[in-house]
Amino acid sequence: MFKILKVPLQSFSRNELREELRSRINGKSFCHLATVNPEFLVEAEKNINFRKLLNKTQLNICDGMGIKILSKLLYKKNITRITGVEVAEIICCLAAKEEQSVFFLGGIDVAEHAAQIMKKKYPGLKIAGTLNGNIETFEEVKKAHPDIILVAFGSPKQEFWIEENAHKISSLRLGVGVGGTFDFWTGKAKRAPKWMQIIGLEWLYRLIKEPFKRGPRIARAVIIFPWLALKEKYKILKK
Repeated sequence: MFKILKVPLQSFSRNELREELRSRINGKSFCHLATVNPEFLVEAEKNINFRKLLNKTQLNICDGMGIKILSKLLYKKNITRITGVEVAEIICCLAAKEEQSVFFLGGIDVAEHAAQIMKKKYPGLKIAGTLNGNIETFEEVKKAHPDIILVAFGSPKQEFWIEENAHKISSLRLGVGVGGTFDFWTGKAKRAPKWMQIIGLEWLYRLIKEPFKRGPRIARAVIIFPWLALKEKYKILKK
């Protein structure tokens, strides 16, 4: 584990992550997993409460090619990038094998559809419940007694929701904020071609498709984040 912009990151191979998650969902305590991308780190730099939250989460996985590249260039750390979409699917696959139930929370008219797509792909998957919902939907989730929850409110709302509510649900063993994952699973939003995903240009595909919507977010990821990381590294070197 190491820190970048004061946020800790762990690196797992995909097989290591599967085994770690298997252990967590069969354990006795709750685990909050965050899939950290450059926008998380930019937000955490200005939002001290979000930074504190990311220093309390049990697992922080790298979900950003920019983080992977700058970790190597600035800190000599080789970390594996695993996207939030992939992490969420790994969780559904494991849940089906381990007979753990999953609650799909958030998104706009996609939670039920996303759950059924995962159920079809992993027939053993137990759906604890689905809810388009918002941050006020705690009671409905609690009544379902889920083992795992996928929360699609967008960051940082989803991470704060998990932080505030997970400890009140005694059955819960794993909570993950999944952003737009349900949209990708249901086809409501399209991912970049595979070759662009592999080389880390998914941001460019999104920018071309939705320049006005994605522009400010992508600027934070490809301009502001590298600048902040370089500034932090320069301060460290001066000490």
